[in-house]
Amino acid sequence: MLAADLKGKSVLITGAGRGIGAGIAELFVAAGAHVALNDIKVPPAGSPAVSEGGDTLWVAGDVSKLESVEDIVEQVEAWRKIDVLVNCAGIAGELAALHNQSVDAWQNVIDVNLKGTYLMSQAVARHMRQRQSGAILNIASITGLTGFPASNAYGVSKAAIVMLTKTFATELARYRIRVNAIAPGVIEAPMLGHMTGGKDGTSAIVRRVPLGRLGAPYDIANAALFLASDAASYITGVTLPVDGGWLAFGGAGDASREEGVVSAS
Repeated sequence: MLAADLKGKSVLITGAGRGIGAGIAELFVAAGAHVALNDIKVPPAGSPAVSEGGDTLWVAGDVSKLESVEDIVEQVEAWRKIDVLVNCAGIAGELAALHNQSVDAWQNVIDVNLKGTYLMSQAVARHMRQRQSGAILNIASITGLTGFPASNAYGVSKAAIVMLTKTFATELARYRIRVNAIAPGVIEAPMLGHMTGGKDGTSAIVRRVPLGRLGAPYDIANAALFLASDAASYITGVTLPVDGGWLAFGGAGDASREEGVVSAS
């Protein structure tokens, strides 16, 4: 059986400064990859995202800007040829009712999350096509697979990433480039409080998760390692929910407690 590792592979991870991106970077380094890390700015020395060790390169840049994307990819390709791209850069934006939502704020989320994924994939895929190999992994969200009130920017951007994953996968398969996505559930990461509205909102959401806990960056990183590795060589065009059972639950009450189960008898 082929183990999921990335020995000798070169990986570019966007949004690697903290949270899920930093967790993926740490695991990929441990799995033997050469990892180029990108964020809007390089984290300060001594931060966990800088100190994971291994063969790494930091490249600052804005994934929503074409010139910046081209510069990021050029720098990384000059360092090592990119075998795997992980599109993790993203922002939560505001949770606002439709009638109160700022158009500029809405557009900013779309630009970073969706346009950034598109631009990075486009730039890296040009090189992967020439080499006739590669893997692209997009970070979507369960908010892109089901409706969340007031998630008119974030949820919509993530739903579009799910479709981008399918269209990229069907177009690039002929060049032996696989494209998949992960849809994280509620993850203990820096943007969590902003998305849930604080401690009370987070507690209510945890009760909605059948496994009864928040996800952690390593939960997403482990799934990313598998999908990015050759162990997933016959998988393309899929979006894998890593959500503790969130999308599967349709019952009443707290999902992780017995009294939340409604008897069918």
